[in-house]
Amino acid sequence: MSFAASFRPSSRCSSGRAEPPPGGHEASHEPGHEPGHEPGRERGWALVSVLWAITLLSLMAAATQALTVTSYRSETHAMIDARAEADLDAAVVAAVLGVSDLRPERRWRADGTATDFSFDGFAMQVSAQDELGRIDLNVSSGALITQLLLGAGLAPDEAGKLADGIVYWRSKTGLQNLRGATDDEYRAAHLTYLPRHGPFQTVDEVKLVLGMTPKLFAAIRPALTVYSKRPSFDSSVAPREALAALYPGDPGKVEQIVRARSGDPNASMQLGFSPAAAATLAAPSGRAFSIEARLTVGRRTFARSAVVELTSSKQRPYFVLAWH
Repeated sequence: MSFAASFRPSSRCSSGRAEPPPGGHEASHEPGHEPGHEPGRERGWALVSVLWAITLLSLMAAATQALTVTSYRSETHAMIDARAEADLDAAVVAAVLGVSDLRPERRWRADGTATDFSFDGFAMQVSAQDELGRIDLNVSSGALITQLLLGAGLAPDEAGKLADGIVYWRSKTGLQNLRGATDDEYRAAHLTYLPRHGPFQTVDEVKLVLGMTPKLFAAIRPALTVYSKRPSFDSSVAPREALAALYPGDPGKVEQIVRARSGDPNASMQLGFSPAAAATLAAPSGRAFSIEARLTVGRRTFARSAVVELTSSKQRPYFVLAWH
């Protein structure tokens, strides 16, 4: 092969610059134009990221606002609750002062009749019940308890048996001639308790006596107490349910007595009842009173229940026996 045939010119020109390939164009190496690089797509992802960030921030702001509103409502309810509780306490104190007032014309009724009472901008319903107007579960006779159960609608046999069961509960073991449930009957009923064989501690305890039903207890509950310590009750301040024990089967007589207390002249004349005379009683020192107070705020109702015993001491005018 000759020297001329074996020699091929270089692809670079004399200036050192490479010649473009035949029929082609010089490749561009400008920034942003590398192969596979798409500027529009990157801008799209950036926009999506910004939108997601804005959405998350909006959700966080909404959650913070909801939490703030919830916290505000909770604090508002707590303030209302505290105010209502304080006002109910004030109502109890007002009732204590009312039933112990030495001025007959200012003294509150103590037969469970509700009294309108306003305090701190709230209107409340407050009632006071002298416990001497109720039947004491611990000292009343079985006969009186039977009368109470008859007034509540029980048949004579059922009333007598349940009354014996109540007496048996509070009596010492070995008591004879009672038809009420014995310890063995409580065991046979697979109950986890036996009769106390001691005084009832609360009125609600009578619900544990065999034969007592929720419906019957609700009917006689206003007539019962464990605070009077007397075998009889004062009919001048007795609630309807206790009066029914005096006149079982005669609700008309009971209503007549209640009307007479309210000042109905016809009822008073027929019964020989004088509300004015009853109001001249001395201050009821040493007597226990149940006080109920109710307060409604919006759709919420608050209640206070207390039992207090009055004293003649100026330093401590009453003792609290129960508080709910």
